[in-house]
Parts: sequence; structure tokens; C-alpha cells
Amino acid sequence: FWPRGQWLRVGETQNFSCQEGFTLYGSAQRNCTVSGGWTGTTPVCDNHADDCDDPRIPPGAQRSAGRFYRGEKVTYWCQAGLDLLGSAERVCMSNREWSGSTPRCQGPNTFDSPSDVAEAMAGSLAGIMDVVSPESKRQNKNNNFGRSFRVAEGSRMNVYILLDTSGSITKEAFDKSREATIALITKLDSYEVQLKFHVLSFASEAVDIVDITESQISGSIDDVIWNLMEFNYSIHGRKTGTNLYAALHRVNELISFFKENSATNHFNETQNIIIIETDGYSNMGTKPQIALARIRNMLGYFDTSQDHTDETMLDVYVFGIGEQLKKDQLNALASKKRDEQHVFILKNYETLGEVFNSIISDKSVTMCGVAQEDISDKEATVYNKPWHVTVPTFCSGSIVSQNWVLTAAHCFARASTDKISQQVQIKHGGGMVVSTKVIVHPMYNIRALQHRNVSEFYDYDVALVHVNKSIPLSWKARPICLPCTVPASRAMKKLNATCQQHREELLPHKETPAFFIHKNSGRKQTHIHTQSQRPICVENARQILKDPTNVTLDEFVTDRFLCSGGSSGYRDAITCKGDSGGSLFLRKRNRYFQVGVVTWGITDVCSPAQTMYSSDRPPPDARDFHIDLFKIMPWLKQHLGEDIQFLPDII
Repeated sequence: FWPRGQWLRVGETQNFSCQEGFTLYGSAQRNCTVSGGWTGTTPVCDNHADDCDDPRIPPGAQRSAGRFYRGEKVTYWCQAGLDLLGSAERVCMSNREWSGSTPRCQGPNTFDSPSDVAEAMAGSLAGIMDVVSPESKRQNKNNNFGRSFRVAEGSRMNVYILLDTSGSITKEAFDKSREATIALITKLDSYEVQLKFHVLSFASEAVDIVDITESQISGSIDDVIWNLMEFNYSIHGRKTGTNLYAALHRVNELISFFKENSATNHFNETQNIIIIETDGYSNMGTKPQIALARIRNMLGYFDTSQDHTDETMLDVYVFGIGEQLKKDQLNALASKKRDEQHVFILKNYETLGEVFNSIISDKSVTMCGVAQEDISDKEATVYNKPWHVTVPTFCSGSIVSQNWVLTAAHCFARASTDKISQQVQIKHGGGMVVSTKVIVHPMYNIRALQHRNVSEFYDYDVALVHVNKSIPLSWKARPICLPCTVPASRAMKKLNATCQQHREELLPHKETPAFFIHKNSGRKQTHIHTQSQRPICVENARQILKDPTNVTLDEFVTDRFLCSGGSSGYRDAITCKGDSGGSLFLRKRNRYFQVGVVTWGITDVCSPAQTMYSSDRPPPDARDFHIDLFKIMPWLKQHLGEDIQFLPDII
């Protein structure tokens, strides 16, 4: 390697190569970053002569000598002044893999980057919650934080969050810690797992903020967050020590409580996640490792394994915040699992919030209705509409499965009986595909009311496009959730819900906030008017009906249309030409659900002739109309049923 200096400055590069007969694995070139870490992955020269591959030596570390035969152990230590995080000892196991988590050496006043922590945490959680695609696992097998362990549908998880409220934590730092924790809870809630939370504050003693045994509260995200917001930061008074043992002992008591009635509490099917947030080290009470050992024993895990990989029902994540840390103590508490990281060192609680906000944006998550959120201006590209596609003739559409795109029929023809081009190009966030089949709703006919002096009629204006090859799912291209489907039920955590219950969940108000994708400026907000508000919204369409005609407003705007725009107290955005066929969608539990297809509007606010108005500043009578997906479910199931599992009440 070159240059050979022991310490390199920020921005400097080190290059690596191998002697003849050995192959280089990892990065041939690495750069020293501002955070005190290196870009890329640790390089190694290996000729695969031994049972296990060379386990590598991270920067700043040394490793014991020896061959890599089964049963052999290697030991790591860091240069003076550096702390070792991960496994100090690793064993070459019978399956020719190394036990434990990859070690790394970290210097004083250096911290993990938020993006690296978010990726490691998200990958680990993805393994727990069964959201990583098999393709992603194969592609990233050399640098994969995920695991092959998979959880069954409708599985359960108890999350224990331990917040440090000792004397070194200022009011401002605690508020940031609380914000970060709420972000984490909200993100976890968007996974398809039945969650219950226990949140406690620890100083010299442990105090419950949310009690997991009160299931009505601990299983309700709104109640959990309310309790967190109402918590009094100064409750510990003068008892300002850091007793991490007391916090973990409380967790042990709770797990013991659940074990006593194991069948009722689904003890053997419930995973346990412990998340520790601290800015210091335990300075009073018994060693916290003792309480953690009792927790492991309670769950049936003993110190007979070389690492914690087989502890499938327990994960311990430790977040050390700031500079006054005993990293070796924190490292001793965190789980050591193969290809995973469980201990992280961050600069401040604000960075912790950034990490937790980014977790759901894991690139390999392929559930429906997942999108990145633009949480800071630091991110160069944010894919906050990965289901959105463009369709020829200035239209849009949405990915509803790897093989199907949902859009508007008028993008292809004026009636279902017209000749329709079956081959069109569909552009998505990850590239382009070509259609093999375009299916227009058989009842669609723009000319249906022309004989009654209505030039255009958009009832049933919906089409499905089948593509020639499956769209590779990634953070750039993912399906949106369709209501009345099993994936949507899982995303809403309503496993036995009916289609009507989906509608009540997604459209609960007379004015429900919703979004559409504008062709030039991305996500725009509007409101859908239902129940008693719908006739008021629809009334604005009367101006389209020109005399002489005997077409009534109810005939023209059928109940298959959702009406949006013109909400009192809001400035609703209005769609433009080019937005047709796109999704009208809602956000629920950090997941996105399409409820309509953009079809037509009263006013083209983006017309060059419209100098006074725009999408964001529409005239007061501007309204948009969208095909209501709940009204065409049988047709959607007929064509999508082999790709998407619909609810049984859709016939």
C-alpha cells in the first residue's frame, strides 16, 4: 500500500495492490474523510488457501498471526489512542464464515457518518422485518448489513428504548434526544410488524415513560409519542448518576413478566429490540453487562456461542453520543452479529435524529408505498416519488407492481374500441421499459355524451400497461400501495380489514389531505372532498356543461370521480396537462397509498394564456377530478390479481 504513513490527513488517498497469486478484494483506493473514516471497504489479498477467507485488518488495527483453519481464532487490537468497536475475537466456524461483527478502530473526536449509520441500522432492521429483496442480498453479499433471518407475516416485536437523562444531559440535548426517538418510533411503525414500545429514562434510577405492559398505550404510536412529549425532563431531581444497570434490569423484569404468560403474550414469537441512547458511561450500580446476561438467559441464550448471530429474538443497539464516552463499555453491550453493526458513535443528538429519519430510506427496501423523505438539504438526490413514471403523449403513471403501470386511458385513445398502440416507452426512476400490452377500461368512451352536446366525458378514464420486463425495484423505482390489497393491509397494520375499512382509514375526513405529482415541480398538496363536502366541490364542474344539454351534473361527474381543490383554509394545488394518469395519493404511517388516477380538471392553470394563475395559485373555482380506485376494484383485480393479492371481499 502507498503511501505508508501511519496517519494520513483528510482528503489524502491510499492505494492498495496484491502480490502475484493473490486477488484483491475490497477497495483498491480509499480516501480519508472529514469524519475520520475511510471511503470504500477494507482491502485484503487472498488466495483462498485456508478454510475461511482472510478476515481483513481494518485501518488502525493489528491482528494475531495464524492460518485461517476451522476452529482457529484471530484477535484484534487497536493502535494506542484508538478504540475498538465490534468483535475483538473472531473464530473460523465450521461453515467457513467468521464469527462476530467486523471490528473497526475509531480515534478520539471522530464519529460515524449519519449516512453510514442509517445504512447499517436499516440493513439490520430490514433483516429482522423481512423487507430486503433477495436480489439486493445477492448483489451486496460482500458488504451486506442485512441477514437471511426472515419474520413471518404479522410478526410481533417489543422495542425497549433507554434514554440517558443523567446530569450531563442538558435540557436542549434531551429535547433533541426526544425528537430523534420520536423519529425512530415513527419510522419503525412503518414496517409491517406488530409493535409495542417501552420507553424509559435513566439516571441514578430508571423511570418508565411508556409502560409496555399497558398494551392500549404501548401499541398506539400516537399514545407513545404523547407520553414522550409530556415527560418531565427534571423528574430525576438530584439523582443525576448514570445507572445503565438499572435501565437494563427494568427491561429484564418486563421480559420476565411476558415469559410468565408466554402463550398469552406470544413470547416465543416476539422479537426484542433494545436501543440504548447515552452520552456517557455507567458510573454507578452493578455492571450493566450482568443485567444484559440475565436478559439473554431469560430468552434462552447462553455464552456457548462464539457470537450473537443465533440470538434471532434479541438485538441490542447502542448509540454513543458526544466525546465523553467509554467506547469499550458501549461496545461490550451491543450485539455482535455477522455482517451487522450494532454500536454507533455520533457527534450529537441532532445527528442521531438525522440517522433515525433516514432509516426507512434503505436502498434495498422494496415494500409498496415506501419513499425517501427530504429531511435535509445535504442529500444530492432524494427519491420521494419512486412509483412515478412518465408515459408518452405528455402523461404520467404509477408503478403498482414490477410488471404493471396504472395510468389514464385518454393517454392512448378516445374510446376503448379505438385502435391502441400496444408498444410505448415507460420511463421510471431507474431507467426505461417498453409495454407489451395496454388494457383500457371497457366502459371508457370520451365521446359517450357527444350526442347530448357534451364534447368530452372522462368516466372510466383508466388504463393498465403491462411492461416487457420486470421493473427492478430499488430506492428509485418502487410500487405504490393499492387499497383493498393484502400489501396495503400490512402497511396499514390492519391484517383482517375489508375494502370498506380501507376506504374509511384512507379517506376519513370530509376534506382529506392528499398529493399528486406535478410534471415540473414534484409533489403537490391538495384535499379530497368526500361525504357532505363532495357536492360542493363537484358543483364547480357545472360550468363545463354548455346549453343546450339535458345531461345532469350527476351524469357528468359520476360517483367514480374523486373531487379535489378549493378547500377552505388551504391553498390547494391544481393539476396541469402532463399530470394526467399520475397518482392521487395519501400518506399513512409513513407509507403511501394511491386512491385515484388524475384525469381532468376544470381549468388548465398552466396554459400559456393563463398569466394570472399557476398550479400553486389557481383561480377559486378550479377543481380536479380523479378516477376513484375503490370504484373500479373488480377490474383492477381481474388484471392485477396474479401479481398483487387483493382482499377476499373484492369479487
